[in-house]
Amino acid sequence: MKLSLFSIGLYSTASLIGILSSVQTIASAQCVVTDVSVQAAIHGSRTPADQENDVNIDHDGRCTGNRSTHTSTQVHVGGNKPVKQTRTSNHRISGGRRNNRNGRGGPMVEVQVDVPVDVHNSGERYRR
Repeated sequence: MKLSLFSIGLYSTASLIGILSSVQTIASAQCVVTDVSVQAAIHGSRTPADQENDVNIDHDGRCTGNRSTHTSTQVHVGGNKPVKQTRTSNHRISGGRRNNRNGRGGPMVEVQVDVPVDVHNSGERYRR
């Protein structure tokens, strides 16, 4: 069976149209929650720092075009006593544009970055 260049071009064009139309549907912006936390403790205690990061995300389900972003930094320097760092972050997304181009909202995109840093400074016991 021989295919002419015209037939191959027609099949290629039809395939390309199908791919592009599916990409257009996928590429709509979703609701995005971003939470970034840095907790740093530089201390002389032999007990590791107790670092807690509690992130709560509440949303109405599928939506499009809304966002919530929290960033925070906690730094403790010095001392020989045990260190406790606690952070609570609450996100709530409601509304948003539910009727985007494809007629439905998308799933929630959640990005949580937690960076705990615990450095034992043995020279702290000589500090006055």
